[in-house]
Amino acid sequence: MKLGIDNAQVMYVEADLRRRPTPQIVADSVEMVREFRPDAFGVEVNQFQELLVADLQRVGAERKVHLPIYTIPNNVNKEVRIRRLGSYLSQRKFRFKSRSPGTALLVQQLQDFPVGDHDDGPDALEMALRLAIEMWNGRFAPKP
Repeated sequence: MKLGIDNAQVMYVEADLRRRPTPQIVADSVEMVREFRPDAFGVEVNQFQELLVADLQRVGAERKVHLPIYTIPNNVNKEVRIRRLGSYLSQRKFRFKSRSPGTALLVQQLQDFPVGDHDDGPDALEMALRLAIEMWNGRFAPKP
């Protein structure tokens, strides 16, 4: 998930929701950071996902790409977290990249929520938004 915010606090979103093996996720993530050069790269650390941090750091170092990794714990119910997006959506604060299959899938999942079969995209968007807010407020520190 890519999230950019302009001076008017409009958020630009691009999603890549393709399923792939873990080594490909790591490689694609490092390449995305190399190209996009984000201020932060969030990694969910519930369950097994925290294991990705070491792989991301290793591959980033091999490719000489600095990864500004921030870990994101999820201690609140997923449906509650996704519902946090509601006020931003109703205020039309998001702009979704057109002609992007992953972003189109994200929009579909948002429209289908909470009765849709999949909510990984909205969940990732909520985490990206939360990371941006936490960074803005100076509460998150990068993973060493």
